[in-house]
Amino acid sequence: MMEIFNGVLALHIYSLYASGFLMFFYLTLTQGSFTSEFNFIRRIRLFLPVYYIFLAIVFFTGLLLLALKGFVLNTYIMLMIATWLIIFFLAIFQFILFKRARRSRRYNIFRGMSFFILLFDIFLLFAPYVFKDYF
Repeated sequence: MMEIFNGVLALHIYSLYASGFLMFFYLTLTQGSFTSEFNFIRRIRLFLPVYYIFLAIVFFTGLLLLALKGFVLNTYIMLMIATWLIIFFLAIFQFILFKRARRSRRYNIFRGMSFFILLFDIFLLFAPYVFKDYF
């Protein structure tokens, strides 16, 4: 049982690191210069499924860890769940912004909002680990 827990925990932590890298990469995709509108849209549309897959991996490995611990909730686990939910809802909001920008062909608002959303996502991703000693 302990080997399974350690394996899932390692997968969870590495998927968190990968998600952080993907958030930073998404930040560079949205803020970088683009030669044409088609290239900008294509890069983001090719990248988003990978980004969402890693968010799902974090969620499901977290649920598996919670099940292996007997569904015992404490404030630290509740903080991790809350941060994941906020990141998830911000990803939905960012995708809605992307669809609106693509429809209207005005990307400045999307790029500006993406900058702040992704910086906040990166902060939220590592916030439970930074504030772990306080809970």
